[in-house]
Order: sequence, then structure tokens, then C-alpha cells
Amino acid sequence: MHPVWIMLTMMGMLVIQSTVLQVQPFSFIAPNIVLVMLLYVSLLRGPMLALYTGLTIGLVQDILFGTYLGPHAFTYALICYFAGSTFRSYWARQLIMVTLIVIAYTFLQEMTLYGLGRLFGFQRIDMMAAVTHSVRMMIWNGIFALILYVPSVRLLASDRRSTLADETL
Repeated sequence: MHPVWIMLTMMGMLVIQSTVLQVQPFSFIAPNIVLVMLLYVSLLRGPMLALYTGLTIGLVQDILFGTYLGPHAFTYALICYFAGSTFRSYWARQLIMVTLIVIAYTFLQEMTLYGLGRLFGFQRIDMMAAVTHSVRMMIWNGIFALILYVPSVRLLASDRRSTLADETL
């Protein structure tokens, strides 16, 4: 899939996340399907494309829905780059391993957002409330990681064989 189509897919996920997933039963804790798809991009297409995609979609999310400019862009770019760099070889493994990677990086992304908010003073939430919110996000993102697994493989894995063949040389 061409990077432009990946960005359009991410924009569609952002629209779904900001509209459909804001009503019941998802409104209690809205899942972050943009992060799930970004992690799939990083695992399938590599860390650099995921870094640029995460930075761009994070900036769009911060401009349209955020109070401050940059927290989501920074955390999406950071998390996706490290996920693509460290766990790209696990993609060929079982579905449960990929789901656990998505769950772990969801927790890391939420805690990074919490840390940035506390560091710069624009968030005054207790640590226990942030951890509770992160656990809820992990559960929902794990469910959506299972739902979006097959569509993301079909959408993103088209150039996988040629990319892996080039890397081994």
C-alpha cells in the first residue's frame, strides 16, 4: 500500500475514533484505534514510515481535537518508531504476540502522555487514575487489535515480501 493510502486510512480511523467511538458503549473509555493501526503499520512496514505517519496523524489530531500542540504527535512517533524497531520480527509469530505488543505499547503511550502532561503542568490527574485509565485503554485496544488484525494484514502486507528480501541482503 502506498504511503498516501496509509495516511488516508489513518485519517479515516481518526474520523471513526472521533465520531462513532464517542457514543455508548464506547464513550466511557474511547479506544484509540489510530494507535492500533499505527502499531500495525510499524510492525508491517517498518519504523521510519510509522514515525512519519505517527507524527503527521498526531499533529492532525492535536490540531483538530487537542488543547495543546504536540503531545499526541510526539507519543505516536516515539511509540511507533520503537515498536517497529524492536518488535518487527515478531509479526510472523502468533496473533497473541502481536496483540500483547499492541497492549503493552498502549500502556506505554498512555503513560508517556500522562508524564508529558504532568511535566508541563497542563494535567493534574492522580497517578492511580491515570493507571486505571490506561488499563481500560489496554483492554479496548486489545479488543480492537484483534478486530483489525485481518484487515490491516490485507491492507498493509502487499509490499512485505519485497521489503524483507531487501533487508536480508
